[in-house]
Amino acid sequence: MPTRMVSHFASTIRRGSSGTLGPDKGIGFFARTSISPSDRNLISFYLDGGIQVSGFSAERPDDRFGIAMTYARISDGARGLDRDVQLFTGIQSPIRDFEAVLEMTYLAMVAPGVAVQPVFQYVMHPAGGAVDPNDATQTKRIKDAAVFGVRTTINF
Repeated sequence: MPTRMVSHFASTIRRGSSGTLGPDKGIGFFARTSISPSDRNLISFYLDGGIQVSGFSAERPDDRFGIAMTYARISDGARGLDRDVQLFTGIQSPIRDFEAVLEMTYLAMVAPGVAVQPVFQYVMHPAGGAVDPNDATQTKRIKDAAVFGVRTTINF
């Protein structure tokens, strides 16, 4: 049996949860990661994870709170393309590196079968830190963004 192994692609997923507050209550968590060949993928490394807490209040037993984070590394191949663009155009445009997102959410059951879920996301280096299309000089990155939203779910 050979002891040397060559891998051209590696990907793993981890997921878990623990219930410590009761049968319909608990703390759940997740984590995932992915590694992909840099020479043929825009994203060469990806990682995300989060936690959700449910049933934490006797007054609002069906409400949930969650927080999560994602990180995506731009591949060396794509970064090389950005450096080539700088070399051949003479424009010092940004070299993409990563995108990261922090998300916080609260799901409130406002009536039986009706949920309202405000969401906040903070996006760091949108599109990996790509060139801002509104910048005439093509030398500035897209700015970080704070995103607010509300989801509504009706089950009938």
